[in-house]
Amino acid sequence: MTETPLIDGADDKARGGDVPAADPRGWALPRTVSVGDLGPLAEPISEHNGQAIAVKPLANHPGWLAKLYRPDQHPEDAHRLDLLISAPDTLPEADRTALYAGTCWPAARIHEPGSPAVGCVIPMAPEQYRAELRRGAFSERRFVEIDWLAKSDESIRGVGLPTPGFAGRLAACRRLTELAAILESLGLVYSDWSFSNAFWSPDQRSVYLIDVDGCQPKKMPDIHQPNWADPLTPPGTDADEYTDRYRLGLLVAKCLTGQRDAHAFHTVAACHWQNQPGVSEVLLDMLLATDRERRPSAAQLGQALDGGPYLRTVPRPARTELPPLPPVVKKYEPAPPKEIHTPPTPTEKKPEPNSHAGWILVLVLAVIVLLVIASNN
Repeated sequence: MTETPLIDGADDKARGGDVPAADPRGWALPRTVSVGDLGPLAEPISEHNGQAIAVKPLANHPGWLAKLYRPDQHPEDAHRLDLLISAPDTLPEADRTALYAGTCWPAARIHEPGSPAVGCVIPMAPEQYRAELRRGAFSERRFVEIDWLAKSDESIRGVGLPTPGFAGRLAACRRLTELAAILESLGLVYSDWSFSNAFWSPDQRSVYLIDVDGCQPKKMPDIHQPNWADPLTPPGTDADEYTDRYRLGLLVAKCLTGQRDAHAFHTVAACHWQNQPGVSEVLLDMLLATDRERRPSAAQLGQALDGGPYLRTVPRPARTELPPLPPVVKKYEPAPPKEIHTPPTPTEKKPEPNSHAGWILVLVLAVIVLLVIASNN
C-alpha cells in the first residue's frame, strides 16, 4: 500500500468545486452542491445523531443521502470535507475501489449562502448489510452492526443469522483492517472505531464503515466512548493514529474471539491460530504496548491476518501480567420459594336458629291481650 498522506498528496485540481467526481458509485455530481441542487429530500432515516441533525434520502437519486450537520460546525470543516472528497484520487486503484466499496465516503459538500458546510452527500449502505433479525416471535429487517461479531456463534444463530465461524470472523476483520490501513495511509484519524459504526454482512463476509465524513488529518478531539478508552491517551488530549491503532486492535480482538470484555485479551493470548501465527502477538502489542507510539500499524495487523510474518519489537507486559478478568458473576437463579404455612381460612359460621324467638312472640301476644282487657274495663 502506497503512503499518500491526504494533507500533502491531494491533487489541487481535484479540490475544485466544479470538477466532477471520478466516482464509480453511479452518480458523477459536482463536488460542491447546494441544497436546491439535490432536489426534494425524503423523511429522515436518522435524526440528532452525533454531528448530524438529520440524514435524509434524496428522492430523485435512490441510494444517496444528504447528511445535514448542526449549525455549530467549525469554519474549517468545508476545507476538510473537500480534502476528504478528493482523497480517493490520491490512492492506488485497488485501495480506491476498496474505500468506495467499504465505506460511505462523501461524494460532495453541501453548501448554502453563508454556510459553506451545511452537510455532505453520502451513499447509503448496500442492501447486503441488511438482514432479518429474529427476536422471539418477532423479526425485523435492519442493518447488521458489527456488534454481532463480538458475540458467540450460538448468540448469532439465535437471531437467525448464519454463524460466521472463525473463517467468517477472520474475513470480516481483514476487510475492517484493510479500510483502517487505507485511512492511516492517507494520514487520517477516524477515532470512532466501535460496535455501532460498522455494518457486517454474514453472507458476503464483509464490513461497511460509516460516519467517515468525520475523519480529520493527523488528530481530532477524543470523544469519550465507554469501554473504548485508550489507557495511554490521557483524558482531554486529542486522538491520533496511535489511538486509532488501539481501538482498531480492540475491535478486531472482540470480533475475532466473540468476546466483548476483558476475556478478549486472554482469549487472544491463549490462541495460536493456524496459518495466522502472528495475529495474537500483533493484537496484544496494539492493546498492551507500554509505548503508544510503538503500537503496530493497521497494515502490520492486516499482514498478520493474511498469514504474513510479524517481528515483535514492542515493549509490553508479559502474558502473565494481562489485565485481570472481570469477577465471575454467577448466573442468577431464583431461589426456590419458601414453604409458607398459611393458617386455614376460618369457615363462616352459619347463624344458629334463635331459641328465644318463640318466647318473644308469646310475650308480645300477652301484652296485646292485657291491653285489650284494660281498654274494655
